[in-house]
Amino acid sequence: MSIARYLSQLVQDLANRPVVAGDRALARQHLLDGIAAGLIGSANPVGRGLRDVCQIAPSGNFGLPDAAMLWAFCINASVLEDGSKEGACHPAAAVLPVLLATAGGASWEIADRAILAGYEVMVRLARVGNPHFTLKGFHPTAIVAPFGAAATLAVLQGYDAKRTEQALCLAAQGGAGLMAAFKCGPSQPLQVAWSVRNGVLAGLLAGQGQAGYQQIFEEGFYPAYLSRELITAVDAPLTHGLAIRGSYLKPYPGCRHLHSSLDALTAIIEREGLSADQVQSIRVGTYQTAVDTEIHHLHSRGDAYFNLSYAIAARLVLGHCDYDAFEEKHFDNPQIRTLMDQVAVAVAPDLNGLYPGKRASRVEILTNDQRVLTEEVLIARGEPENPLPVAFTRSKFCNAAAGHLSATEQARIESVLEASPPVPAEVFANLIKRLITMQGSNNAA
Repeated sequence: MSIARYLSQLVQDLANRPVVAGDRALARQHLLDGIAAGLIGSANPVGRGLRDVCQIAPSGNFGLPDAAMLWAFCINASVLEDGSKEGACHPAAAVLPVLLATAGGASWEIADRAILAGYEVMVRLARVGNPHFTLKGFHPTAIVAPFGAAATLAVLQGYDAKRTEQALCLAAQGGAGLMAAFKCGPSQPLQVAWSVRNGVLAGLLAGQGQAGYQQIFEEGFYPAYLSRELITAVDAPLTHGLAIRGSYLKPYPGCRHLHSSLDALTAIIEREGLSADQVQSIRVGTYQTAVDTEIHHLHSRGDAYFNLSYAIAARLVLGHCDYDAFEEKHFDNPQIRTLMDQVAVAVAPDLNGLYPGKRASRVEILTNDQRVLTEEVLIARGEPENPLPVAFTRSKFCNAAAGHLSATEQARIESVLEASPPVPAEVFANLIKRLITMQGSNNAA
């Protein structure tokens, strides 16, 4: 059986299987988290430029491909969206935009199934190349985003297995993403946004009966992006059974590779009452990929998201690690700059051996009075084994929406967490019209 056929049958199974309560709750929590991320990411000025080149219908609405593209840009631009450790990708940036761009037109039962299916396809395809996509210079989220988008649309449109298969085959022609794009952070989310738009177009073409090459994964996609035999079979069981169950939520902005180090630092701060002026030096031991993906210069917010020394220093000096902590106004803070020079990051062989199963870090702080404070974190906050509570996601959304949405609008969107939320289609339709014109929220949980 071809990869495309296997995935299409998997999508059909998820589209027709009753959604259990736990999976529904996870899907809704990730949806609200994604909306919060979109509100935060709307601060990126490149998004407003992207909006200006979109075609707007006479009704004043964006077309489905462009609406999904804009949502994808904003969600990915936040660097606060969810992710998958197994796939080293961010499903929310590709799957949720398709649902949100339909303006809530599908029933919630179908919407839940569409989220589950989109996550499943995207994570399974990305897992095959983890971590080799990144090591070869490709951005996993961007290159598999068309498939997550196409699978989501297939469920929302009620496609049968054949049309779903064609949507996935056509989507293989629509993805591209380079890790080098992160060196210009503001425009990097374009590659994810464009891939999502192409995935939607692939799905719409499949709905017309258009076809793609059935062996395109085996003969095209993986040979091009991986250049080696598949490490893991696409149909191999996922660690947590379903991709949504194995996806994490972020408590902080920035590359996920920073988070276990920030968790370790935070634990020391809270345990010892440590302040920046007590610190003489900091040693961080982590895994190779976390070191390899670091951006060592510091010119923009996008650089800071991949700069562990900055994140550590800012957390100590500012006392928080939210969206504001990565603002460029802090880059010239003399205390942060001095502390950055005192942070040494290196590969810890024992922790590196745990990757990619565990993204672990060890932080060791030498204080001015010669105390050595150490903390090791094997599993960052927000992972399935160390989950963030729903209350955290509610707070993240409310903080992101503050100043942009009325209390009534916030309550109606927040109701997606409920079993049968009374969220009319116009709520999401109006939100996408306003999202990209917002100044963006600097309040992230």
